[in-house]
Amino acid sequence: MRKAYTLIIGVILIFCSCGDNVIENPDETIFGYEYFPIDVGYTWEYQVDSVLIVQGGSNNVISTSYIQERVSDLLSEEGTEKVYRLERSFRKDLDFEWRLQDVWQVSMDSERVTKTEENLKFIKLVFPAIKGEKWDGNVFFDSNKDFTVAANNITIYQGWNYKIEEVGLSREYNETTYPTVLHVSHIDEESLISKRFSEEYYAEGVGLVERYMEIFDSQDGNTSLTWLERAQEGFQLNQTLISFSKN
Repeated sequence: MRKAYTLIIGVILIFCSCGDNVIENPDETIFGYEYFPIDVGYTWEYQVDSVLIVQGGSNNVISTSYIQERVSDLLSEEGTEKVYRLERSFRKDLDFEWRLQDVWQVSMDSERVTKTEENLKFIKLVFPAIKGEKWDGNVFFDSNKDFTVAANNITIYQGWNYKIEEVGLSREYNETTYPTVLHVSHIDEESLISKRFSEEYYAEGVGLVERYMEIFDSQDGNTSLTWLERAQEGFQLNQTLISFSKN
C-alpha cells in the first residue's frame, strides 16, 4: 500500500508579466503572498484519506495516513526569488515516528510559486492572487503523459486549467477555522467513462490547508452508481491540514 500511496501523493501558475520590471517592495496585502508563507523551519502536517481503485474496482484500498512537509533549508536567493528545500515525511499512524519519504523544492518570487513534486514542476499560485486569475500550472511538463497507479496507466493532468475561484472564504479543518482562504480549481470534467476533479485551498498566513482529487476511469456507464462504485481504475484523495508551525 505504501508504494501505491506514494504514487498518489506524488501525483499529487504561470503568471505572464508585461515587461521586465521587478517589484522590489511588494505589498503583501495586495498581492496575496500570505496565502503561501514560507521560510526555513516552517512545518505543515496533514491527514491524507485516500481510496485506491485496484483489481478493476473489485478490491479498493481505503486508507488514512499522515504527511509532514518541513522547509529545511534555503537553497538559493536571487532578486525576489528564493528556492527552498522541502522535506516530506510519512507515517501510517499518529503513534508512529516520522520517516523521510521525499525531498522536494519550492521556489517563490514576486510573481509565482512553483513546487517540484517528485519530477513534476507545478506552478501552484500566481500573484497578485485575485479572483478569476487563470494560468497553465502544468506548463513545465507534458500533461498528456500517463502515470502508473496501482498497475494501471492513467492520464491524470490532461486538460487542467488553473483558476482562482474565490478569495476570502471561511473554511474549517480539524476543528480549526480559517477565516481567509483562497480556492484554486484545476479541473472539473466528467463523462460517462471518466471523471477528473482537482482543487486546492490556501489559508492566509498558513498556506495549503486542503487538496482534493478524484481521478476515475471506467467502462461502466451506469450513472445510478457513484464513481467509487463503478470506477475500474484511479483514486480519490483528500489531504487536510492538522497543524502548522514556524519552528
